[in-house]
Amino acid sequence: MSYPQLKTVVAVNAVSKTNGATASGLIDTLGYDWCTIDIIAATADVVSNKPTVVKLQEADTTDSSNLVDITAFATPTIPNANTAATAVLQNNYKFNVDCRNRKRYLNPVYSPQTTQVVTIVANLGKGEIAPITAAKANAMILVEG
Repeated sequence: MSYPQLKTVVAVNAVSKTNGATASGLIDTLGYDWCTIDIIAATADVVSNKPTVVKLQEADTTDSSNLVDITAFATPTIPNANTAATAVLQNNYKFNVDCRNRKRYLNPVYSPQTTQVVTIVANLGKGEIAPITAAKANAMILVEG
């Protein structure tokens, strides 16, 4: 059987952040060539309540003082927030990252303009070794078929 070489990392698990507070979490990319990161924010109350910061940083260590902004991911144009909970386009901000020329740790950063619940999830791909157990896939269970 051919196993997908995917691993999920929950960098921030549904945390409530107030105006100006920062949600961020380190993602270890060791052994993976690709990473897609989703920053998922709760529905905003008005369109002007878009985040003040959406960026990606990197470092070779877990020491936060070594984190530096990745220029290509540091200043994206942030559209107005979505206020409709059922809309097709949600308050989801995505980074697709080629990890081959990046430092080991990625750190997505999100700061809301108003209190919002934020979740940050990364999916690592193109791994050197397929994570064929739940533990290696960073999951409670791993079901394949």
